[in-house]
Amino acid sequence: MANKERSGLNLLLIVVLIMIISTVTTYLIAKYMLANASGEEKEEKQYITYQLGDYLTNLSDKGYIKLSIVCLLNDKETEKQLQAKEYEIKDKVYAILRSKTYDSIKDSQGMQVLKKELKDMINKALENGKVEDVFFTSIIVN
Repeated sequence: MANKERSGLNLLLIVVLIMIISTVTTYLIAKYMLANASGEEKEEKQYITYQLGDYLTNLSDKGYIKLSIVCLLNDKETEKQLQAKEYEIKDKVYAILRSKTYDSIKDSQGMQVLKKELKDMINKALENGKVEDVFFTSIIVN
């Protein structure tokens, strides 16, 4: 019995560690990308990150998806709009995730399609401003 509890604890520890590593990695990649982009542009642009939350839901055919989403916004006004419409956007995120099949998101190409779909949906929900990019800071598909 204690062995099962220990293996469950080890699994939980590994999942938490993976989430921390992926979050730090995403942050560093975003920071690097922003540094390169601002070096190429004449006018330096300040981007804002917005934690859209953690999601856990069933897929349409089998299994489930668990992910954390961070949005890269173009300005503070976009952040205010996103905060005001957060519940509407989260509901639409769940609808998109529940419509996906395991096969459609099991690889990196499927994840890129999902990112684009989420970005487009959020941008349609906003009146002004723009979500520049969507990042998954942790992903589990089972």
